[in-house]
Amino acid sequence: MNENKLTALLSLLDDPTPEIYKRIENELINFPISIIPQLEDYWLDSKSTLLQERLEQVINKIQFSQVKKELTNWGKSESPNLIEGAILVNKSCNPYLITEPIRKAIKKIKKDVWLELNNHLTALEKIKILNHFFYNIYNYQTLSPNQPTNWDSDIRTVLSQKQGNYVIISIIYAGIAQELGMPVYGIHLPDSILLCYIDKMDESSKKEDVLFYINPIDKGKVFGRTELQFLIESKKIVNRPKYYKAAGNTSLIKRLVKHNISVYEKLKLTTYVPNFRDLYKSI
Repeated sequence: MNENKLTALLSLLDDPTPEIYKRIENELINFPISIIPQLEDYWLDSKSTLLQERLEQVINKIQFSQVKKELTNWGKSESPNLIEGAILVNKSCNPYLITEPIRKAIKKIKKDVWLELNNHLTALEKIKILNHFFYNIYNYQTLSPNQPTNWDSDIRTVLSQKQGNYVIISIIYAGIAQELGMPVYGIHLPDSILLCYIDKMDESSKKEDVLFYINPIDKGKVFGRTELQFLIESKKIVNRPKYYKAAGNTSLIKRLVKHNISVYEKLKLTTYVPNFRDLYKSI
């Protein structure tokens, strides 16, 4: 890193000319995230309110750029982990998020469920065990979509409060299932968050058949293709074959980001909306 260049840029950051400030800001946000401690020290030493405000903007943009890069790489990985995806979405508006409590809470649920599992259980029996712990023992609940909040997608808060919006609850449920070796994924049905349990019938062709569907909003209720078809017809949408198939984990995380855009717009917290839109495009 060029220290002389950094010092020169910082000395011009409070320039009153908007064009000069914008050019300086664009150069600063291309520096690596490791520069942030120096920017924070510069903020502490500054007596200029304008400079401090602009430094805060630069720091926020550097942090978001890093999260966006991590989420893009996450989406390109062979097996993107749902919990890690939700953490990155959370970090996009809370860069100082402490992730250890999140992983600790997930690990505890996994351990409790794992102790009850064995290789002789059917897929349905495994889901019943997961449902018992997730909904009855830990008492996770879905909040009403009619009462949106700016924290109900925040995975750390949701794990602490044991309640959240229907998207994040589905992500946590499916994420735990996957980490326990249960192939539970979202499906492509628009405007609904439903999950499916797949059966990899042919490893050579990667063919996947859905054994059954799961409604994470209704305490993990299990149902079949006929019920799903009825639901699709009741929505009065075109019945497409893809609606019955499993979707990748990136699909659920994109749903989470899209939900955040909608909620933050309703709550008029528009400062975060451009970043969420940018995240959505990057996945």
